[in-house]
Amino acid sequence: MAQFVRPPTPPGFDPSRAAERAADPQGWRYDDERLRAVYGVIAERRDVRRFRPDEVSEDVIERILTAAHQAPSVGLMQPWRFIIVRSLQTRTAIRALAQQERLRQADRFDERARHFLDQKLEGVVEAPLGICVCCDHGDPDTEVLGRGTIPETDVYSTACAIQNLWLAARAEGVGVGWVSFYKPADLSQLLGLPPRVEPLAYLCLGWPDERPVRPTLETVGWGKRLPLSEVVMHEHWRAASGHVPALASNPAFDRRAAVAARDRLDEIIKPAGSLGALEPLIERWALITGAPPPERIRAGVLICAGDHGHVRHGTSLFGSEVSAQVTASAAASRTAAGALSRGGDHALLIADVGLIGPTPTGAVSLKVAEGTADFTAGSAMTPEQLSEAIGAGRRLVSELLQSEIDCLALGEIGIGNTTTAAALGAALLNVSPELTVGRGTGLDAAGLERKLAIVSSALRLHGPQPTTEEALARLGGFEFAALVGAMLAALDSHLPVILDGFAVGVAAIAAVQLEPYVRELLIASHRSAEPGHHLVLNELGLEPLLDLRLRLGEASGALLALPLIEAAGTLHRRMGTFDEAGIIRSG
Repeated sequence: MAQFVRPPTPPGFDPSRAAERAADPQGWRYDDERLRAVYGVIAERRDVRRFRPDEVSEDVIERILTAAHQAPSVGLMQPWRFIIVRSLQTRTAIRALAQQERLRQADRFDERARHFLDQKLEGVVEAPLGICVCCDHGDPDTEVLGRGTIPETDVYSTACAIQNLWLAARAEGVGVGWVSFYKPADLSQLLGLPPRVEPLAYLCLGWPDERPVRPTLETVGWGKRLPLSEVVMHEHWRAASGHVPALASNPAFDRRAAVAARDRLDEIIKPAGSLGALEPLIERWALITGAPPPERIRAGVLICAGDHGHVRHGTSLFGSEVSAQVTASAAASRTAAGALSRGGDHALLIADVGLIGPTPTGAVSLKVAEGTADFTAGSAMTPEQLSEAIGAGRRLVSELLQSEIDCLALGEIGIGNTTTAAALGAALLNVSPELTVGRGTGLDAAGLERKLAIVSSALRLHGPQPTTEEALARLGGFEFAALVGAMLAALDSHLPVILDGFAVGVAAIAAVQLEPYVRELLIASHRSAEPGHHLVLNELGLEPLLDLRLRLGEASGALLALPLIEAAGTLHRRMGTFDEAGIIRSG
């Protein structure tokens, strides 16, 4: 019998294993004595104003600055910089800045001005040293992980360094006083800071000549600490009346199953994270269904078909009659979606929710109307039609659930639906149509220009920033609304939803805006050739499993991704694991 031993954890990496963490979720906790020390330092941190003249040794200062340098920072940008100020001349100049600004500010406090002026500032010179904590904003053209959406994260990160410094100083018995009476530009000039660097705090450091039990401003009657209950809210900002809005229903996603799936991924024979995007896929499937993906998936393939009134303006290379022809071919398993569904023994349901003319043989008829109205002249559908189309999508999922399916694979058929997707996507995402309009089935340059003009015209007609329901009714299609209804029904049944291309993705944006929990169900099968699809996936926070430059639609991309999901399930279920001793046994 051969024995294979798990390689040791390299230095600097987490040595704990999933089984250990599962057996003792609180195992990272400090013992009671160290825990009391941590909370004690936090509770006893004070702003010190009076200092002894004794010098603070270099090793103490280094320990304090090391603690500050260990602060968390977004993207590990580490923007903090520390200027140690010992020169009496410099400290005297800083005190002058503070005194000038203190007098300027006093007038703002009206009858409290005298009380304000009583607050001591002499610590700037009394303390043996000062530390100016600066934020180096760096090169604005250099991308920093996490700063793209919140540019101020460098400032927030530097604030964390200030707090670390202060807590470490308290533990060392060193007093810290924060001086805030100066104009940053004046301090920057005095210390010679470059334009990209901002002084966030000037701190006085030294051995304290006071040992305050309470915050100084509380002791002198300037203010008091608020009760915790006044600063804690749940889920939403507290309304003026004190009423917290009611929460939306919370679907019972299986967090424990997702963690169990992740635990097994940690134990199987592979380097951590080496299955890439398959690992979060396995976790998401377990979150939705309570178990990792099965090795054999039977999908409910729902393809909704509808026509669009704007096609009369030449938004597609083909006329609306082609929609019914493609629908008939799909129902006869002659298209890609039909062939893949039949080959995989999936439950295929093709629904006519808005085709012009009779429902093709093999398709289910839940026709709302024969095509939407021209959205360049008015609303594509009425509110009543929108409600009916969403309801149709719900009914179609209920029918598919009779077939014992593991997930829902969504697709659409409809000439002109990339134009509808471009208009609806631009409205839902509040972006320019130049970012969402693509070539669809293969428009030339003139056709693309015409398509962009039509979408732009429709967006101008229907106004900026409509609600989700308004956007669906004014700019959407019946198949889009039915897909929204299908996703809402999938949430009720805890079905993973495999998204197809651009049009289905835009419908998913609408569904998520109507019911945010839908986002938890979604799996992106692929990234299509339509330029707007990238924006849609980013908005949904989804990484596609495939990138094949598909333009086909009809759930073909969703069906092509299913074998990959099945493979992920096979890997998760069948790969060997290390035992508790870190040994694989085989013989």
